[in-house]
Amino acid sequence: MHSLAYDATHDEIIVNSPLAQAILFFRGGANGEEAPIRVIQGPRTQIQGTAYDGNDQMAFDEVHGEIYLPVAGNKILVFSRESSLDVAPLRVLGGPDTQIRGTAVGHARVGVDGVHNILVVTSSGDRGAGASLLIFDRTASGNTKPRAVIGGPKTAIAGGSAPHIYSEKGWIVGGCAGGGVCVWSVDDTGNTPPRWKIPVQQLAGVTPSGIALDPAHKEVIVTSGNRNRVLTFYWPEIF
Repeated sequence: MHSLAYDATHDEIIVNSPLAQAILFFRGGANGEEAPIRVIQGPRTQIQGTAYDGNDQMAFDEVHGEIYLPVAGNKILVFSRESSLDVAPLRVLGGPDTQIRGTAVGHARVGVDGVHNILVVTSSGDRGAGASLLIFDRTASGNTKPRAVIGGPKTAIAGGSAPHIYSEKGWIVGGCAGGGVCVWSVDDTGNTPPRWKIPVQQLAGVTPSGIALDPAHKEVIVTSGNRNRVLTFYWPEIF
């Protein structure tokens, strides 16, 4: 798995399992070889994929208790945190009008803002076109067009890490070209350059694979899967 979430309200750890094609829930204090307290798994869930394009990414909306899971077939599945066993998704977002596209070795990545009800999807684009950020209403389902699209060469958007939304300022923080971390606004549209950028690869020689925000300390934490490193940057401008 390349993603997990902690539900502070219910003290649970949420982990997606690509090889088991499942979502697993553990106690917050789980330790050692401990069984999950709930499992979402089965054909009705539509969770599908392989070792190369499986459900290795997800996002959790603690405000509404929902899990967003990109899967093969360029779809976003939405489940309630209370779901268990072989259940159908609450919603499925997918279809040509959504513009959601994966890549040859992966799929779209997703971030959610439960405060402002915004869903952001990183899409690779068609036939090798540059990546874009697709902005939807949080409850969008079916073959729904995005309410806004940030895309084009000036945006420098790259799909290496899932987008994170800083609700208080309306920023989208995600991976960008050249192994960097960039910031766009949820109000941006079209071929808009990022507001800020940290050239992580240039500074540290590693490519970001995961991002976390620490508003209390005005820091951005970046992981690098290919070097097994965790880097912390002080970034007061965005907080």
